[in-house]
Amino acid sequence: MRFLCILPGLIALIIVAGCTATAPSIPGIQQPLSLNQQAHFEYDEYAFDAGINHIEIQDNQTIVVTLTIVNTGKEGLTLIASPVLYNPVGEEYPGAEISFNSIAPNHQATMKGSITIPEGSLNLFGQGSTLKIRFQGSSPVPYETSWNIDLTNLPS
Repeated sequence: MRFLCILPGLIALIIVAGCTATAPSIPGIQQPLSLNQQAHFEYDEYAFDAGINHIEIQDNQTIVVTLTIVNTGKEGLTLIASPVLYNPVGEEYPGAEISFNSIAPNHQATMKGSITIPEGSLNLFGQGSTLKIRFQGSSPVPYETSWNIDLTNLPS
């Protein structure tokens, strides 16, 4: 009889564990990408692709990120992109927000944003570093993805 009382709890635990295992498929969350990959987000009538066109290092302290958004949805799109740079040990360095205003369907916009890192710490952003960008805009769902980067070995 005691087993029958525990059975519903075990079933609920298995269901919850199965749901959390699939968290990356929830709208708005994606697995880390490499720099040459595009992120794709979709929610109802809102859809867009996001890609990093270029990363430039200025004065060994300012990281300039060029980001392109392509509106692949059926509605106009306004987004705020919030970048955060993480070194391999998980220290985070937030950047300035990047605003994308009124991107019509089947159109794109390219903007630049910057992230400042401590002076002399550029060599700490090698393999294992990530650039996470959270997008918030017209859709009620925030979107987020990250790109694996190595600032010590950027493509030209």
